Amino acid sequence: MLHASSDTAVGRTKGHVLFVSRQRITGQTNGSSAYLLDLAGAVRRAGFTPHLLQPSPDLMGRWPYMRLRPEMEVFESHAIRGVLRIGNWVVVRDPRVGMDALRAVVSRLAQRLGLRGPWLSDRPRPYAIAMPWTEADRAFVRRRAPGVTDIVVADYAFQAEAIALLPGRPSAIVMHDLFHSRAGKADGRDSVAGLDREQEIALLSQADAVIAIQASEAHFLKKHVPASRPILAPMAAQPILHPQPGDGNRLLFVGSNTAPNVVGLEWMFKEVWPLVRQHSPACTLDVAGTVAVGFPRGGPDGVVFHGMVDDLGSFYARAGVVVSPLTFGSGLKIKLVEALAQGKAVVATSVTLQGVERECIGAVAHADAAADFAAAILDLADDGRRLALATAALGAARMHFSPQACHAEFSAWLEENRPHASRLFKAVQRG
Repeated sequence: MLHASSDTAVGRTKGHVLFVSRQRITGQTNGSSAYLLDLAGAVRRAGFTPHLLQPSPDLMGRWPYMRLRPEMEVFESHAIRGVLRIGNWVVVRDPRVGMDALRAVVSRLAQRLGLRGPWLSDRPRPYAIAMPWTEADRAFVRRRAPGVTDIVVADYAFQAEAIALLPGRPSAIVMHDLFHSRAGKADGRDSVAGLDREQEIALLSQADAVIAIQASEAHFLKKHVPASRPILAPMAAQPILHPQPGDGNRLLFVGSNTAPNVVGLEWMFKEVWPLVRQHSPACTLDVAGTVAVGFPRGGPDGVVFHGMVDDLGSFYARAGVVVSPLTFGSGLKIKLVEALAQGKAVVATSVTLQGVERECIGAVAHADAAADFAAAILDLADDGRRLALATAALGAARMHFSPQACHAEFSAWLEENRPHASRLFKAVQRG
């Protein structure tokens, strides 16, 4: 599944950047995937050639196939161990994955029907990103990486082992968020693996540089991971031309099936939504994304789950207010940036705004208490207030989250480590 274009073959590139990842990436379908693709796009714009290597078939989870979306074409080559590639479709070779998928479908149907019993238990596969590396994983990297690697970028700290497998190359880790800061904040339901502070620092220290998605995490790196260079690279946005005030009685939440999204929506349904509906019975909430999996029985009256949506454009255009009721989680909340770029009025918690508080002053309605969150939503039923906040949101996206602003540090690091620049630097050192 590894291929190279004619441009790559004749060497018309500043260098090859290999991303090593064990997350399930089909396109911009969730925050972590969207961020990695954003960085790959930055590599392209900087004149380098990005490649994606995925050494573990465990990333397929319990679903036997996946369809790669057009945005995956940003990678010059893409290889996954243990799968078959048929056009844009990827099919796992292990038949046990198909059985897991069937069990999951039966379990979800049973839950919707209210059935119970141990035979209906749904057993998700382990979190592939943090699974221990196997010798087969290592052999795959050693075999596939050398021809497409001038610089190596490990996706999450758990992939630090890839750096050791490719010695002598400049290296970076995409941190995404601080795992140790999430411990104990989701009643044991967080979908990610646990790392304590010392473990996380040790993994991050293995790279020459660590890419942080927001300022407070870059500050943590500077203070506690001095062996690695911190690179601040927020998620970039592509702002639309005009603000979209939408319908004041229509709310929108967008998110994938992660513990922060599920827990945040549970809080909103229990504490906020009854207050909103009490004062505005016509108000509705559209929920887009795979977060619907966490609510097999649906939501309260007025809430509609749409599941995975290929094009969110019409949802953003119709919505009057985008809500982000997160109660825990680290990293830049990528859907916040997307909502700003869509010119939307946003109501968000402190957790959502973590790391971008300064950039969002006056551009986002901020509320943490349930009554305040509901009041902020109801206040934006006013057309003038909603338009003013949507206009401010779009201005913040243009000022703080343009590709040029977000990727400047990352692009500079790539330029410093392009192959001929690295050789020249080493020659000067020897001289």
